[in-house]
Amino acid sequence: MFSITLAIIVLFLTVVYYYLKSVYFTLRGPIPGIPPQFLFGNLLQFGILSRKPVSLPDVITQLRDKLGDVYQFWFGFTHLIMINSLEDAQYIFSHRHIYDQGDLFTEKFKLINPNGIICLKGAKFKRHASVISSLFRRGKILVHLDTIIDCTDRLLDRWRIHYNNPTKIHLNMIEQSQQLLLAIFGFIAFNYDLGTLDDNSENSQNELTQAFYSLLNTMQTLLQLPTFLGRIFCFLNFKARRARIIIDRYLENMIEQELNTPIEMRTERKRTCFIASLVTSLQEDEKLEATKPEEEKRGLSRIEVMQEMLAFLAAGYGSTSTALSWFIYFTSKNPQIQKKIKQELSEYDGQRLTIEQMDSLIYLDCVLREVFRLAGAIGGTTRTLTTDDQLPKSGAQLKKGDSVMISFYALARDKRYWADLYDLNEFHPERYLNDPENKNNLSALMPFGGGHRQCMGQDLARFELKIICARLMQFVTFGDGGPELNAGGYDVTDTIKPKKLAVTIIFD
Repeated sequence: MFSITLAIIVLFLTVVYYYLKSVYFTLRGPIPGIPPQFLFGNLLQFGILSRKPVSLPDVITQLRDKLGDVYQFWFGFTHLIMINSLEDAQYIFSHRHIYDQGDLFTEKFKLINPNGIICLKGAKFKRHASVISSLFRRGKILVHLDTIIDCTDRLLDRWRIHYNNPTKIHLNMIEQSQQLLLAIFGFIAFNYDLGTLDDNSENSQNELTQAFYSLLNTMQTLLQLPTFLGRIFCFLNFKARRARIIIDRYLENMIEQELNTPIEMRTERKRTCFIASLVTSLQEDEKLEATKPEEEKRGLSRIEVMQEMLAFLAAGYGSTSTALSWFIYFTSKNPQIQKKIKQELSEYDGQRLTIEQMDSLIYLDCVLREVFRLAGAIGGTTRTLTTDDQLPKSGAQLKKGDSVMISFYALARDKRYWADLYDLNEFHPERYLNDPENKNNLSALMPFGGGHRQCMGQDLARFELKIICARLMQFVTFGDGGPELNAGGYDVTDTIKPKKLAVTIIFD
């Protein structure tokens, strides 16, 4: 009896192995690729999961050099067709009826936040977008200049207390950047003080910040798992569930605060405040709306409002805080660039800059553009095919259901699209000033995606980043923390952060 049971178990495991191997870990069709390993895909064989891991962005460009503009790659269980040609990328972005939002987002992120706009398609996406998109127009962004400056000044005050030793090396600039952007986005989007700048200790982390880190780490793990294993992982992950309870409590408090605001005031603030716009969109009769076809629904339910708040709170600080961390890293490594930024700011002598003065900072624009080129917060974006298609530049034949990933990282370093005045692997803001023949194809610089699913909040992110960097450069100089501690590198989590960032801070 035991031998029969054992035989059945062995047979079952063998069937499962060959099923998973054929579905998840086998080269598909004629597109080139490196045969993936069982369970790990291409992650282990290229050193991404080793003790001294090779960064995923570097692996992507190495494979492009070896396999060409289109190749297959397995991110764990997730099969992707990597796209490294600008022409093919532009084709994909312009054919939205063929290339819909990637299943990588809709299936994986939906396990944590099913009503966030990044997970939605079709009529439901349009309904949510109609509520959200209008908030991020430039005219509604500019009114937040003083809020961004005030929060940055609070961070500077913290640094004056705890960072008054010019020889001390600080290892927590990523956390400091995240706390600043959380505070800013809390005020701008929700008219709510998240408290991330309240504690003046240099290593302060409130419960909301910790909860976000936990939830974002969970999302990163989900990207590597098939959906069915992702569901099990979420169910068993007590830490992530607890983090979600903490975050939801904050979101509920924000909604209640807004609902307690007089409706006349809320209607007025709707033009500039994200939470006012969301709460105004709440459905009057959720049960009635739930019975309607999606195309006929109007407004958002309470749970949809909460989950959009979560989505935009995560996105609203993640990419911008990462860009700020990279700005600190690159300026610490290039004192001559800091000097040029400070020269551009010198005529304002520490005063609060106006919109017009901010617009005049051309060199700072070039620095930030180079930050986005060399160290974009995300490595690429995905689309899933709704029907068979052929890419025009590479000629690659794609099948319905294939997921393609456009590699922003590779395009930003491709010699075909950039002038050869400076090494594309080095930080040179001057490449945008010394380009009289327009040899730089700036279409290859797409840190916020492209097409109809590009980041809705990118104008706000650029605006925030420029104001913060200008304000910091008015008062501090970042020094290099040394070749080992301040070594850079890429840490791929929810965004692509500096792996090793360590600086000194000197108040000018």
